[in-house]
Amino acid sequence: MQRRAFLASVGIAGGAIAAGCAPRSNPTYPIQTGELFEGIGPYPSGVGSGDPTPDSVLLWTRAHPERDTGQGLLLTTEVSTSPQFGVGQIIAELPALATAQRDHCVTINVTGLQPATTYWYRFRYDGLTSPTGRTRTSPVGGVDRLRLAAFSCQRYTHGFYTAHSDLAGLAEDPSTDLDLVLCLGDYVYETGYADSVYLPGRDDPIQQAVTQDQFRAKYRMYRSDPDLQAVHAAYPMINVFDNHDGLAAPGDNQATGAIAAFFEHLPVRSRLPGRIDRSLRWGDLAEIFMTDQRSFRDQTLEEEGPLGTSTTERPEILDPNRTMLGAEQRNWLLNGLSGSSAQWKVIGSQLMFWPWRSFGRLPGQPRGSGVYLNLTQWDGYVAERLAILDHLEQNNVRNTLLFSGDSHVFSAAQIAPDVDNPRSTPRIAEFGTGSVTSNNADENGYPTDDSTRPYLRMVNPNHLRFFESERHGYAAAEITPGGTSVEFRSPRTIRQTTSATQVLSRMRVATDTQRVELLAP
Repeated sequence: MQRRAFLASVGIAGGAIAAGCAPRSNPTYPIQTGELFEGIGPYPSGVGSGDPTPDSVLLWTRAHPERDTGQGLLLTTEVSTSPQFGVGQIIAELPALATAQRDHCVTINVTGLQPATTYWYRFRYDGLTSPTGRTRTSPVGGVDRLRLAAFSCQRYTHGFYTAHSDLAGLAEDPSTDLDLVLCLGDYVYETGYADSVYLPGRDDPIQQAVTQDQFRAKYRMYRSDPDLQAVHAAYPMINVFDNHDGLAAPGDNQATGAIAAFFEHLPVRSRLPGRIDRSLRWGDLAEIFMTDQRSFRDQTLEEEGPLGTSTTERPEILDPNRTMLGAEQRNWLLNGLSGSSAQWKVIGSQLMFWPWRSFGRLPGQPRGSGVYLNLTQWDGYVAERLAILDHLEQNNVRNTLLFSGDSHVFSAAQIAPDVDNPRSTPRIAEFGTGSVTSNNADENGYPTDDSTRPYLRMVNPNHLRFFESERHGYAAAEITPGGTSVEFRSPRTIRQTTSATQVLSRMRVATDTQRVELLAP
């Protein structure tokens, strides 16, 4: 991935080695047995909810298989209007059978609920009661606000989930409580140890998951973490997968088992069978479009050098026939964005959308030209990116936000159809979330942001508004009729089980502008 080589190259070119480019450590990884992880307790993965609608929500848990004698385990799902589950407060008791065929996972679609209502839920079997989860249905009509968070990239072996501890803690205060959480992918990692980063005690016995059983074990291990369980118990989540979840591109040999395990271990609705691209309304205020940038993409182009790949070297970057979304999904997204009656359109993107360039367009070159740092993301599919931006401009679609993952950096950008023309109106305001734990510039000994940030801003002056490659965490947003506020929240450490949290940046997008205004942290 050229972004890593670029960070190192910028440091060398700028004489920044002494200014913060520390040598990479080489940890000793534990011996891996290949054993399939199994948690402890009757509900070893906790509980969770997802994909709420005005009258329904998906509820999820997993029962420990030790009590299953071969017939499965019959669970009762209780839904209540109160966390006390008192007399007259339980509004639904639904059966669910946990079997080995689905790794003893159950997903229940609870219907007949009231819009914009908070519910509590739990599961029971054999006299054993699960932890209590909280969820919320989506509203209809006028809405004052939507609060959501977005995260991605939580490699288990790289650190503790202190970001999730902070995220779950927001639920304790009504002034910070959230409605939804978006997971933008890399929930699990098919590989165990990587990138010369390892935190002792965060061990993964499987180095390379290929089969469905191995991916199931990955989910069981990741979901054993108490901070991740707390997030799932506090908020409904909307999930999509990314490459490390087991599907980087069509034809991946582990994809069948990986995707099957994904749908078992996370509550997800499908617009079409087996698909993850879908939309969710939050009243008249917002519509959220979750996209799939892995299943239908054309082959990723090979990258050239540490400073990136130019459109001269790889003219295919600008090929209008190249697609990341596939024709059906692209049409669904474009029609949804221009046809939505919601004020704000929110895109959930596994991959960074804004042009991450090391050199800009030269005079006489066509729109979209330049030297790009990561052809796996939208920089390798520039013509399709331009088609989306052009569609928004031609249809005068305003108030479009995009939350992206994968890059392991925090970023904010305002993307116009022509980012080299300062008079071109931004059509998308993007907020990229840093990783929860997965390695970034700091762990890998790359030059600090003091070295790389000025260069990136110089090369991308019209669209890049914020860049931070050394910290971990997530993005939190409040969307209102008057505007959207976003903050990047980062734990001070992921190498200890607890941590204070720092707000790296606060930003605002005023209604109808798609421009990112930086505020004081």
